[in-house]
Parts: sequence; C-alpha cells; structure tokens
Amino acid sequence: MAEGSRWDVGDHDGFLACYDATRHEVFRYAVRLTGDRQLAEDLVHDIYVETLRRARTGALEPIGVGWLCRAVRHRHLDWLRGAERERRRLRLVGTDTPSDADESDVATGGLLDGLSARERVAVVLRHIDGLPVREVADQLGTTVRATESLLARARSKARRQHEEREVRDA
Repeated sequence: MAEGSRWDVGDHDGFLACYDATRHEVFRYAVRLTGDRQLAEDLVHDIYVETLRRARTGALEPIGVGWLCRAVRHRHLDWLRGAERERRRLRLVGTDTPSDADESDVATGGLLDGLSARERVAVVLRHIDGLPVREVADQLGTTVRATESLLARARSKARRQHEEREVRDA
C-alpha cells in the first residue's frame, strides 16, 4: 500500500482524477480487509463521499491511496464495533443474532477466507499493512497479549484450512 501519487481533491476534476486512479486499489484493499464484497463496496462508497464532502469545505490536504485505505480501515473498525454492540443488544433482549455466514461470501485468494471478521482485520493490519502488534491492538481496542493470541489463532486456523484444501485438492 504505497502512498505514491497524491491528488488535490478540492475541485471536481481533481476528485475525479483521484477516484479514477485509486478506486480499484482501495476496493481490493477493502475486500481483503472485510472478506465481503458488498460491505467493501459500502465502505469504499462512504469513504469517497466523505472525501468529497470534506474537500468541498477545504478541510482536506492532497490525498493518496494510503490515506484512502486508512480511512477504509477506520470505517471498517467502526462498523465492527457497531455490529458487536448490536449482537450484544440482541443477546440481551433474547433475539437470535444475524448469521455471520454471509460475511465471507467472496473468495479473497484463500487464507483469509474462513477467518472471523476480527481475525481478518487483525491479520490484514499486521501482515498486509505491516503495523506492529501494539498498533494493531490499539486499532482493535485490546491488549497486546490479546492481539498476539488473536493473531496466533488466526494463523493456526488459516494453516489448518490450507492443509485441508491441499488434501481435498490432491
């Protein structure tokens, strides 16, 4: 996720140039992060709308792919926290929670498939974004020890899934 080029999105042409040049890379990142094509589309849409809104008020410096991907990451973490609050609320009132089965209906190349949303975010932040474990913990709102445990479980689960696929495909 190299920062690369930056765009002044303060005018219509600048925003369109930024959108045209960054949308595919930002969308791929969002799919990899969420494992859900529809959620990724929603996040990316929200980020570009917010970018345009902020640019029109003059509250935005020139931006690049890195800035947009960080914005997607933060919006997704907010979404995860909201979804968790909703699950807790539903449990408190005795209602069944929505199924997580449709959250990973898009293949992301293998190893991230089958991980929970929280595991997926931790793995992407640590191994794709290259954040240190402490920063991943801060992003997830957990301790370093809990994050290390989450990452270890995610690696173990991914390893098992990979081995099962190899056996099945052999």
